[in-house]
Amino acid sequence: MIPRISKGVSASGALGYDHGPGRRDEHENPHKVAGNVPGRRWQDRARAIDQHMRTARPDAVKPLHRTSLRVAETDRQLTDREWKQIAETYVRDMGFGNCPWEATRHAHDHIHITVSRVQWDGKLARTSHDYAKAQTVCRKVEREHGLTDASRKFNRERPQVSKGERESAARRGVAPEKEQLRRRLREAELRSAGTRAGYEAALSEMGIHFRVNVAKTGRVSGYSYGLDGHRDQDGQQVFFKGSQLGKEFSWMQSQKRLDELPARHTTGIASTSSQRGGMTREEARAEAARRATQRTQQPSERSKQRTQRDSGVAPERSNESPAPGVPMTREEARAEAARRAIHRENSREANEQEGERER
Repeated sequence: MIPRISKGVSASGALGYDHGPGRRDEHENPHKVAGNVPGRRWQDRARAIDQHMRTARPDAVKPLHRTSLRVAETDRQLTDREWKQIAETYVRDMGFGNCPWEATRHAHDHIHITVSRVQWDGKLARTSHDYAKAQTVCRKVEREHGLTDASRKFNRERPQVSKGERESAARRGVAPEKEQLRRRLREAELRSAGTRAGYEAALSEMGIHFRVNVAKTGRVSGYSYGLDGHRDQDGQQVFFKGSQLGKEFSWMQSQKRLDELPARHTTGIASTSSQRGGMTREEARAEAARRATQRTQQPSERSKQRTQRDSGVAPERSNESPAPGVPMTREEARAEAARRAIHRENSREANEQEGERER
């Protein structure tokens, strides 16, 4: 069960949405399932809550506490009686037992709970750490009603694409934007040749808008990304923070991977690709392999080649791997890390393509 919390000022506005048709006429049979405010019509109950807040605590800032509780797609459909029990448990354990409140259902998989923080005695209910408390209550509700543990399903390393995002993408006939951005950002990293300028150039070439968050010290603290053509209802470009796409796309992690990529100025491959603004995946793979071979020569072999150069004899090349137990230099470690990063990216894309074919 996933709780989503918001704060507001008007019970009339909140219950008006709950009992209305919805933004896309998606609400079905809106009705009250629980609450402690008298009144036959939702308009009467909403006015009573608003009147109480204005009279008892006119100084309260955003006195309305709103929570939507949604079960997982794989969970069974709950009855109104079960939702009533869940709402009562949530209100009690959140510390809202002495507050005016109401729970509304207008879909099979979730309810909305509207609570006035102005208690019946005029005191304000405390809401400190309410997000953490809500998670604790939801884990309890899941155990009591045999529902999916959302904390285990949620992948903090790579947040899931929400149901709404998938439905929106399906209506437009495209893959979800988060999934598109994840693939393109890794591709942009490989084409960047290890520099921030190259990374930004690759982003622009691939149709990715970006915003850079720069601290007062001049240090880059993060990036936000958006796909060309992905706009909200007001026509504004939609952006996702790197962390919203996954922990691996925070700027700290992205910069670390860029630093591990081979430098572009060491080979003819890189100089050719620089005309296009970055390496292709094949060029990056070839460069990583070349540098790995170059840096894994034995110290004695390197000395031998230096001696041959000094004497005017053309040095012999060796493709042998270092003997077991010989530590890698920093350059060797970076080349190996780049090779592994490319391998991981190729494996991930192969898995994603296989999953898409299965779907």
